[in-house]
Amino acid sequence: MNLRDFLYVIAVAEHRNFTRAAKVANVSQPALSNQIKKLEMELGFEIFERGNNEVVLTGFGADFLDVAHKINGLVDSIDDLTQKHNKIEATPLRLGITPTLAAYLSKYFRELFSKLYPDMRLIIVEEYPKMLAKMIDEKTVDIAFIARKSYNNLAEPNQHSMDFSPLWMEPLFLGVRKGHPLTQKTSIHAYEVPANLLIRFETSFGYDLENDLPAQPDNISDLVGIDVRSARFETVCRYVAQSDACTMVNAIAAKQLKNDSFGLDFIPFDGEGNMRELGALTRVEYPHPEMVEAICAHIRGAPPLGTLSSD
Repeated sequence: MNLRDFLYVIAVAEHRNFTRAAKVANVSQPALSNQIKKLEMELGFEIFERGNNEVVLTGFGADFLDVAHKINGLVDSIDDLTQKHNKIEATPLRLGITPTLAAYLSKYFRELFSKLYPDMRLIIVEEYPKMLAKMIDEKTVDIAFIARKSYNNLAEPNQHSMDFSPLWMEPLFLGVRKGHPLTQKTSIHAYEVPANLLIRFETSFGYDLENDLPAQPDNISDLVGIDVRSARFETVCRYVAQSDACTMVNAIAAKQLKNDSFGLDFIPFDGEGNMRELGALTRVEYPHPEMVEAICAHIRGAPPLGTLSSD
């Protein structure tokens, strides 16, 4: 029995399928299946009941899984311990940023780290909030920047294992092409946005105002001329600049798009819920909390352009 066996059992229990578990564990399906069978023979009990479409834990397997998680947690603690006693700059820092921020804050964060930790290698990871939280939990991202509302929507166990440090407040705008009829308005209410022209995203931006925007018609892709299910944020912004469609744009992105002469105008939203709070997400047991505190203090003192400090 070795650590690999415990990791295999955890993967199969989570995915309830040997093929998917093997992919996550980066091993062939036959190798994983054979290793677990070998472990079951060694223990004298079956860990899994194997069905045609799903694999489920036996009673013994459920108890074994608890032990596997505890052992894996202890191994993680040793890994954290070695990181804690290493120099901060010894390993690259993986920074998770959402699509509405990543393209517009990469320079900001490079300059921030060149001041605070000039010898540290920075790796930016662009993902959606739910995936970033998962990557924080799995230690494949060290710090992630997400909206408080996205943090609040995490499952309760994840909230208990993570810290959220508020950093800045950011307003929301409606983005339209220059010369669009809506640019005659100096501000706009959510209910005034035309549903047949509004491109919304499946993943929330983290603004309460999104609840007041009109729902998208089922045929919105036909109406606006772009597949809204697959298009990424900046792709949509480029399309809006060339069409009569409109979309939500956060202040950081709006500021950069203006500077880049992107061909968009930005109409402020009236009413409540047009501000979101952004913060830094880390694991409670992250081995360098002093670094997170230093980064957060720097950001609060000089937040990104177009935003206000959360203090």
